[in-house]
Amino acid sequence: MLNEFTQEATTWLGYLQRGSVLTQIGLFVAGMSLESRLTRQLRTPLLTSVSYLLAPALLLGLALGLQALSIPGGVLQYLALLALIWRLVEPCKLLISRRFPKAPVEDVDKTLFRPVLLVVSVLTFFQMLGSRESLSLISLGSVFGVALTVGKLCTALVVTYLIVAFASGPAAFVAWLGSKFFGIKPQSQRALEVILRYSVVAVGSLGVAYYIGINATALLTVAGGLSVGIGFGIKEIISNFISSIWLLFEGSVRPGEILMINGDPCTVRKLGLRATQLRRGRDGAELLIPNQNFFTQEAESYTAEETSRRDAVVVGAAYHHEPAQVISVLEAVAREHNLVLSYPPPQAFTTDFAESSINYKLLFWVRNPLDAFGVGSDLRQAIWTAFDANGIGIPFPQRQVYPMEWPPSQAKTLHLQGLQPEEPT
Repeated sequence: MLNEFTQEATTWLGYLQRGSVLTQIGLFVAGMSLESRLTRQLRTPLLTSVSYLLAPALLLGLALGLQALSIPGGVLQYLALLALIWRLVEPCKLLISRRFPKAPVEDVDKTLFRPVLLVVSVLTFFQMLGSRESLSLISLGSVFGVALTVGKLCTALVVTYLIVAFASGPAAFVAWLGSKFFGIKPQSQRALEVILRYSVVAVGSLGVAYYIGINATALLTVAGGLSVGIGFGIKEIISNFISSIWLLFEGSVRPGEILMINGDPCTVRKLGLRATQLRRGRDGAELLIPNQNFFTQEAESYTAEETSRRDAVVVGAAYHHEPAQVISVLEAVAREHNLVLSYPPPQAFTTDFAESSINYKLLFWVRNPLDAFGVGSDLRQAIWTAFDANGIGIPFPQRQVYPMEWPPSQAKTLHLQGLQPEEPT
């Protein structure tokens, strides 16, 4: 195999070292370098937009002119055409996005157009070198007793990529049909789409294996080896994958839902096949929670339809204030806040007779748990203002410390006891 590759590489070097080929490559490099230098020196939007397409177009015209004069220009034409097509992608994407805002232009570009352009460029390059057919026949060895060539391997890789890239479309369509005709719930539709997509990938991979020539016995051997690997090495990955499918069918964890993780409200951003992505409310941190944790650990959940949460503010008032008056003031303050729900209504309770105050707890409900912290802060400020307006004091512990000497003098001891020392006679 190495000798065959060496022979092919020798023929490539012989072709690329020709004077005409080197001249065309030099013209292309010089033209693109000149365009880059002019763009950096003259930083004007007009020049940048024109030179972005003008340089490859001029090089392409030069190559066509050389060929019209019977001068070799095929390599220059190939390089200039490739550069022009590559640079035309962005303007075309911009035009399509303006005309069809909802079109998945970026996804199509990354998953289809760029990879296809890359594969076509490689194939045409080897065809220009005149060694595409001979290169495809080079043997790479045997896999499960089947001879594998470069051509078969490249074809299998391209087909596998296309299957993986385009499996989601048919799977989403079939899942949509199931939701329309069989009344499948949205969360179950998402789970069905995932299962169908991986089923398409599995069937396509089997087809690629049969194309290469691998028989059923070899596939069973591979499956047996994978089962051992799953049992010892990647059982956590498989567990998370199965957990994600179950969560999708069950619908207990969905994007937009709010979960309490370690006492912090977190919003579910995306349910992946391995982990669920959440955004923590207090600092905006992105969390990745393995899916199997939702089956092994407790988490407080607020469903996407009902996310209201109850919170509390604790405050103390002096003993000489009537508790009914304090409770009335607290509930009135809560009702005036625009984010506090009117139902269930806010309620205040007497909770404790403390050393220096009577303690009260104000309970209130908010629609979004992520707002509870800010609403609590607003209510504390409003309570301070309302207490001041109604003459309600918030006491604080006071202690009086007396100096002590040892042994105590008789006069100080009598003073502490509330007695007066005797007058000397």
